[in-house]
Amino acid sequence: MIQSIYKGIEIELEMHQQTEGYWKCDYMLITRPDRNVTLVKGVVQFPTLKMAKEYALEDARAVIDNAEALRLSVHAAGLAPAFGFH
Repeated sequence: MIQSIYKGIEIELEMHQQTEGYWKCDYMLITRPDRNVTLVKGVVQFPTLKMAKEYALEDARAVIDNAEALRLSVHAAGLAPAFGFH
């Protein structure tokens, strides 16, 4: 599990290698102090672990940015995933 913080929201990545050698990456958005957690399951497969991690981080940041722009919680229904091609 890899952790990052963006605009005060924790992003935890969980990588999964698929049977054909491809990678998917789930992520959790965690807000404090109450530790609300939203899990977003990775759908897109990538040929490398690095690509899967980069995609998940970009998607998580986009969800956070969208929530901020709409003045919603990152845990609001329908915000994740942010990219339309999931």
